[in-house]
Amino acid sequence: MKKNKICSLLLLLGVFTLFSCNQISKEEQEFDTLMKKIIDVHDEVMPKMGEMSSLIKDLDSKIDTSTIGKSYAKAQNDLKKSYDYMMDWMSDFSTKFPHGEKVKSDDINEFTKKMEILKQEEINVNRLRDQINTSIDNAKKLTTKQ
Repeated sequence: MKKNKICSLLLLLGVFTLFSCNQISKEEQEFDTLMKKIIDVHDEVMPKMGEMSSLIKDLDSKIDTSTIGKSYAKAQNDLKKSYDYMMDWMSDFSTKFPHGEKVKSDDINEFTKKMEILKQEEINVNRLRDQINTSIDNAKKLTTKQ
């Protein structure tokens, strides 16, 4: 009987230790939630890169010195800027937050710094999404008017 109590106590202690070691702080949960939101926006617009490339090529043959030709050139330029913005953002983001890197709240100064950078990246990725969607919508509207 005493042996059962000791085994139960050891098992309970082991489970408690396991959960306490794997527990992440409230701050780390907030960081992970914000990171997921950013990645979700990226994943939303990433498939649109091919559509942007196609629109850029489609507009190429329509560009000339006429007023409508110049509007095609502007739409194409906006698409190219959006495409480049996406490529630059992805490169910059992966430098700031390498894949697989875990940010721990143990070092409060480092954690606070990373969290502030991540908050700015949320603003940047939302701006990126809006720019991509706007440039695609404008190009599509323009090409369907012809």
